[in-house]
Amino acid sequence: MFKKSMELKSHQRLSGADRKKLKRTIKDRFPAASDPDMDSLLPPKVEITVDKFQNRVIVYGVEGGLPMFFDVDGRGTEVFPTVYALWKVPNLLPSFLLKGGEVSRYVIGGADLMFPGISIPPEGLPTFSAGEIWAVKVPGNPAPIAVGSTTMSSTEALKAGLRGKALKITHYYRDLLWESVEGHYVPNAGFLEDVVFEDPASSSLCQTSNSYDDDTANSSHNQWDGINDEEVRDSVDAGDDQSVPDAVKKTAEQEIMLSLANVKVTDNVSGDESIAEDQHPLSVEDMDMLLDKCLLQALHTTVKDLPMPGSTLWSNHVLPCRPSGITLDIKKSSHKKLSKWLLAKSSGGLITVKEDKYKKEAVLLSTITIIQITHPLSRINRK
Repeated sequence: MFKKSMELKSHQRLSGADRKKLKRTIKDRFPAASDPDMDSLLPPKVEITVDKFQNRVIVYGVEGGLPMFFDVDGRGTEVFPTVYALWKVPNLLPSFLLKGGEVSRYVIGGADLMFPGISIPPEGLPTFSAGEIWAVKVPGNPAPIAVGSTTMSSTEALKAGLRGKALKITHYYRDLLWESVEGHYVPNAGFLEDVVFEDPASSSLCQTSNSYDDDTANSSHNQWDGINDEEVRDSVDAGDDQSVPDAVKKTAEQEIMLSLANVKVTDNVSGDESIAEDQHPLSVEDMDMLLDKCLLQALHTTVKDLPMPGSTLWSNHVLPCRPSGITLDIKKSSHKKLSKWLLAKSSGGLITVKEDKYKKEAVLLSTITIIQITHPLSRINRK
């Protein structure tokens, strides 16, 4: 819907009568919205603006603020909330939960939501009809990343073997409607430039066993675009330890041994072992150091099957290794982007990383020998 720019036809304030009509329409269309929710979305004492476009799309927003709703055909029958509205009221709509954060890359890249990318709860697929409005969420992140309408009923979906298109996406994080806001923002640090992961503020310490099923995540990732592990290997230049000079390897190994001595490895994490959050924000240097230590611990404890997409390494291995109460934000480091950070670690000899030619994503191919060896936990010094 908002993949391409649209020509604005008019911009004006909504009249009192039309404002009441809009609120009735929204209340009827989204019965889960309480009166406080409505006041949050359309504040009583704030003017509501209406933007009309040449293709008949109407966008309703708070004057001087954010777009909250949009009408696809201008008739009042196809009104959707924006992601800004869903970030204010996350439970305004029922939501499909993705199998993993890496799947979000496709949704916020403009693709419709496919059934293979949806995590089906133990109790089974929820009941829905064709044409219903649903949101899309990432595991561990309460803020929706997209909104759209179902293409078939749950009964039809089960008959189809949960294959095909589940949700026709009408609006998503990072499309032109999201970008239209001056000073557009994200709800939490899990929202990166081209992918969305769990909210770091709501997660716990790293466990020595991985909390997420990598096989399931990679399976959903591959079903989405039809690329299997062999094709991933073919799409990147072959990793070779010989590409890293021996002197660089030895230096890296020495640094890693020193760093591992300061890394706290835990068998079972309890609340008493959590680390209190610093009252002051982390500096760029501190964030760089924290990133490196989390990567070291992830490589030592949970990273096994390679090659591995950089997004999977980040969401399933690095993020869970941060101390409790600490936000790990790549944007606040000196590297700014995940791919640049991984390539920097590759240049230093810690890991071997190459770019996937098809997806333009950094892929972890190998780690240096000192990390590949499985050390007994008793050999690691603990604080």
